[in-house]
Amino acid sequence: MKYDLIVCGAGPGGLMAAKTAAEDGLKVRLIERKKDITEINRTCCQVFYIAYKGATKSGIYCFREPVNLEVGKEKNRFIFPTLGFSVDYRGPIRPYYQYPHLSPSGYIIDRYPKHNDNPVTFFFQKEAFLSGLLSEAEKAGVDIVTEIMALGAENTPDGVRVTVQTRSGEQTMEARKAIAADGIESQIVDGLGLNQNRQVLSSRLKGIGYVMEGVETNLPASFLLVSVPSLNRYANILIYTLAGGQIMISTATFDEASPSTALDEFMKLPRYAPWFKNSRVLRKTAYGNFIRTPVKEPVAGNVLIVGDAGATIETLIQGAVACGYLGVKAIEKELNGQNGYREYIAWWQQAFEFNDPTYFSTVNRYFSLNSLCSDEEVDYLYKSLTDKVGVPAVLIEQNLELFKNDRPELYEKLWQKQKQFVNEPE
Repeated sequence: MKYDLIVCGAGPGGLMAAKTAAEDGLKVRLIERKKDITEINRTCCQVFYIAYKGATKSGIYCFREPVNLEVGKEKNRFIFPTLGFSVDYRGPIRPYYQYPHLSPSGYIIDRYPKHNDNPVTFFFQKEAFLSGLLSEAEKAGVDIVTEIMALGAENTPDGVRVTVQTRSGEQTMEARKAIAADGIESQIVDGLGLNQNRQVLSSRLKGIGYVMEGVETNLPASFLLVSVPSLNRYANILIYTLAGGQIMISTATFDEASPSTALDEFMKLPRYAPWFKNSRVLRKTAYGNFIRTPVKEPVAGNVLIVGDAGATIETLIQGAVACGYLGVKAIEKELNGQNGYREYIAWWQQAFEFNDPTYFSTVNRYFSLNSLCSDEEVDYLYKSLTDKVGVPAVLIEQNLELFKNDRPELYEKLWQKQKQFVNEPE
């Protein structure tokens, strides 16, 4: 066959897989539906988490492998110490040290100590990150074809046949192995039947983000989450400083209303309107997908699944990169007669918290406050806990007795919800 490996999708996981395989001597073709691989046209936080916190402490950041950042004069390096590889990055970075949660009226609960000397994580520029991986893939000899969409993959006696849609019609490509790195709604994963046993947990999630300049929050550059149930009962308003200094404000919803309505109304609230008095929207981004349980075993014959294509929502940038690297190492073992797939599956199942049976209950608990409480009740709860540090939903559970005498009806509502989570089956 002409190729040892076809990689479908040129996001962080696909680019990492293609470059790694080519550097190791495989003949690789990489296909991507976009014309410009480095273009970011969906809402993306563009953060690189450097420490695993666990879902109960950090919300939904669920990649368990440690990642270090080595800062240099000409380039930076993200290091995966337990996996044995690193990724160079030439682009801006911005550390942030705080993670404040705000109520509708502006009461603050800090997720981390105010005088924390260690960054929580780093904002980086995803375009620059993808550009670096693309350059290394090209240098390694990867055959890159854009404006081609992967429609499906079929295992054959000798390897795999990938069906693609080009501007001139459908075509097929063949290789010994293939990697599906084509995102959260992968047509390859669906065509292989791997979605049949995945439970859809919600209606379609719709998100939107505004990239803005001139926003003045009067708070340190960081990641802000604002809970306003009257505007969005499904998600918080997120405000964060991108690596280049611009501000992203975003939210998501499951209902029929547009999430942009929640953002527009938020920027008019008396408490927060002054932040946006001199601001302007530079561009708008969006995303949408269903939330479903993960692929348990991300391998089907000669096709290996990487990153978001097999995930619940997302594997995060570092998780996708790790999948791409380890997926190729697994394929190389298979090509040499060893059982690399079994190692990859075992790693996948322990590396991501969404494979834990309690994960969905934890996430549901984390986001339940907006659906349960009014704006006034959230203000009361946050005001009562402003001297404590941690995730608000967890702090409320831990300090529930504080509200029993003062607000018995609210206490009962929270208590009943807490019992529901405790009794939920795994």
